[in-house]
Amino acid sequence: MKVKVLSADPAEVKTPALVVLLYEEDKSGLKNRPELKSFSKFINPRLKAKDFEAKPGACLTLYPAKANAERLILVGMGPKAKCGPIQLKAAAALGSSTAKAQQAGSAALALPPLTVLDEQSCAEIISLGASLGQYSFDELKSPADLKPALQELALIRQPGKGLAAVRKAAQDGATLADSVAWARDMGNRPANLFYPEIMAAEAQNMAQASGITCQIITPAQAQKKGMGAFVGVGQGSQRPGRIIILNYQGGPAGGKPVVLVGKAITFDSGGISLKNREGMGDMKGDMSGGGAVLATLQAAAALKLKLNLIGIVAAAENMPDGGAYRPGDVLKAMNGKSIEIISTDAEGRLVLADALTLAQSYNPKAVVDLATLTGACVVALGSSCAAIMGNSPGLISELREASGRSGEMIWELPLVDEYNELIKSPVADIKNSGGRWGGSIIGGLFLQNFVEDKTAWAHLDIAGPAFMDKSSPGLPEGASGFGVQLLIKWLRS
Repeated sequence: MKVKVLSADPAEVKTPALVVLLYEEDKSGLKNRPELKSFSKFINPRLKAKDFEAKPGACLTLYPAKANAERLILVGMGPKAKCGPIQLKAAAALGSSTAKAQQAGSAALALPPLTVLDEQSCAEIISLGASLGQYSFDELKSPADLKPALQELALIRQPGKGLAAVRKAAQDGATLADSVAWARDMGNRPANLFYPEIMAAEAQNMAQASGITCQIITPAQAQKKGMGAFVGVGQGSQRPGRIIILNYQGGPAGGKPVVLVGKAITFDSGGISLKNREGMGDMKGDMSGGGAVLATLQAAAALKLKLNLIGIVAAAENMPDGGAYRPGDVLKAMNGKSIEIISTDAEGRLVLADALTLAQSYNPKAVVDLATLTGACVVALGSSCAAIMGNSPGLISELREASGRSGEMIWELPLVDEYNELIKSPVADIKNSGGRWGGSIIGGLFLQNFVEDKTAWAHLDIAGPAFMDKSSPGLPEGASGFGVQLLIKWLRS
């Protein structure tokens, strides 16, 4: 969907659908919304009759007579004082998806009066939300079953200075949405059609199109590098694993890079420690951390971010054939540490162990890893919030601030030093599981064994928000692409 920005009176714009975002304070009428004055005769009676109350998620379509807009799509945002990135993005997505469902073809959206955000931020978030409102994973469906997406969305602002800056912000939002959509596509693809070799090929194609350097490491090459933890996870699959390394140079030559590391288990059966059959099909989304890293590199290149950025994705399948690694086995990681396997279903931390070791060879400014690591994180924080842990309070603070601006929520969990006792092994340096309690923290502590103290590191456990079991505005059921918006907000700052 193409997004453009116009400076005009919304009433003068001829469009099949005009999306109007309303605050709860507008319930008494549009006297405080001068940009909507021409529509008050259509909207005010509906507000007075309480046919529409501007609560989050509320939506009503009106068909005004003798107006340039064939329909008005009213969308609620809740109280003005509480309207931040999450509410704006959801409202724009709801208006956009409603116009798509009504097969409007194209639409316009009247930018609302500013809240806690400046005009550029507002335009970027609304463009992002409206673009994501068009998303659906339909590449495997018959064309006859599909509703066409909007071809164009015009954001309408009041005439005044700053048009060029608002246009750039809106375009940045649409660009970011394209990358989020790619991350969602990767997470939604079934494992028989998307496996490590395919993921590596897509990364290479993206890199070539984006001017990014791409290197692929095979299991044989990984074995020579001493990456026994990564190799061990994938050895039970007929689909060989891949380490994907992307190198984006947007900053000074020789400048320290930020390194993003992603877990990409393209299907997780649990291995010998086989998962319950219920919900196992969703384990195609266990590569969401890696997908977010690839999509973030794509967005960074498209947005021309002025920094050096490395992306490392450890892609493998975790399957239970006769060659699979077993509980009780000991694997040796790239940094020389031996790992006793307690559960083959704690595989993500194993591939990340070697990927984190590799990340430090780039002398990084900071390392951030993303992984659908633990079900315990979902128990603790639910499906809307990721956990963050790490060794650098400054880095964690930066990411939490970016979380607030992106609308992708994270919450800090402590790396409790005493819990390291739970992952001590009688036969190896460390074991890969510490029991049921404190599972998310145990996962973070395990990974900390593969990060040097001098390296600023943060771990994002995205197990909850990476995959949605029900739809909400801008977030259809399935892969969410979580992390891309958060990381770009952080990298841009």
